[in-house]
Amino acid sequence: MFVGCLTASQKTDATCRSIPIFYQLTFEGRIKTKAAYKRPNEADTGKWVVDGYFETDWQPSDIERSELPIALELAGLYEQMLRRLLPLPSRAGETLKAQVERLGQICIKQKECRKMEARLNKEKQFNRKVELNAQLRQLKLELANLM
Repeated sequence: MFVGCLTASQKTDATCRSIPIFYQLTFEGRIKTKAAYKRPNEADTGKWVVDGYFETDWQPSDIERSELPIALELAGLYEQMLRRLLPLPSRAGETLKAQVERLGQICIKQKECRKMEARLNKEKQFNRKVELNAQLRQLKLELANLM
């Protein structure tokens, strides 16, 4: 189907699925940038999936904004802009997809650590506390390797 043959709603729908989403929120003299990481669906490559949202902290609205990165294609521009919002730097040779997946694994491990610490604090038996503490140390080691 040619683009000229599409209705207005079909064009809007296709655009929303295919372009990256970046927001700049302004509230009470402060500004925050938020972006969605979109990737092709693994089952249907014609569809896009939002894999996560990344944002900056609230900053004064009069702060000097950085310039757009130099890129030869939109995919490169999107990747550079999104990497600026990620909380951890990328590893050498790490793709954006791999970095986002690693950030997801870090969140999961942090949640597991919090749960394990809560279980450890509730446990009364010393021998069971020793086991939980060993598991907690292992989780923290895995978390450190991901960071």
